[in-house]
Amino acid sequence: MPDEGPGHAADWLAAHGHSLTFTKLFEPKPIFPVLSDFDGLLILGGAMSVHDEDQLPWLRLEKAFIKEALRAGKITLAICLGAQLVAEALGGEVRPNHAPEIGFWTVRFSARSLEHPLLRGWPEKATVLHWHLDTFTVPPGAVRVGMSAATATQGFVWGDGVIGLQFHPEMTVPMVEKLMELEGHEQAEEQEFVQTAEQIRGKLKSVWKGRKLLEALLANLVALHESEAG
Repeated sequence: MPDEGPGHAADWLAAHGHSLTFTKLFEPKPIFPVLSDFDGLLILGGAMSVHDEDQLPWLRLEKAFIKEALRAGKITLAICLGAQLVAEALGGEVRPNHAPEIGFWTVRFSARSLEHPLLRGWPEKATVLHWHLDTFTVPPGAVRVGMSAATATQGFVWGDGVIGLQFHPEMTVPMVEKLMELEGHEQAEEQEFVQTAEQIRGKLKSVWKGRKLLEALLANLVALHESEAG
């Protein structure tokens, strides 16, 4: 979506000497990158569902491109809708969560996932931003990253270099404010795992916790790629 960008991921990559290019697949006649032109793939979030192909035909093109990138062995970080798209591409199921999860909620990371090289440096739990209605099952052969009170699967690691996260570690404070402005209607109805704008603003300091997870993850992904390029 036009208003969902890479946030702190872009800041970290630039600060560490990496270039980042954008492909806006939701725009008319998108030009897909050639696989040989990039080392890693960052797939971001959006308000749509992975099942909205009839209304949004570009989703079919994106799904085909994701499968192609995965077959090529590209290191991949997928967030929210992006994680759902990758989970589906790998054989998982995407479906409505039993309850919406919006706001800052705690994720507990599984002991098995914390043993994975991509999650080196992560704590056992962290309070991070969530904004989703759907969820996904762990793809065959993947390791579940963790869970929250509202969502049984908060992410997965597949192979050595593919990770999908349901929560948003990339968000900056201005991005959270923008998200509430654009998607605030989803907060209108009082629900168990939906925080109000006031509650979210009271927890904005937790953005840095997601940032620390993201920084460690990106460093691990880059180290993986450099070791393979060797």
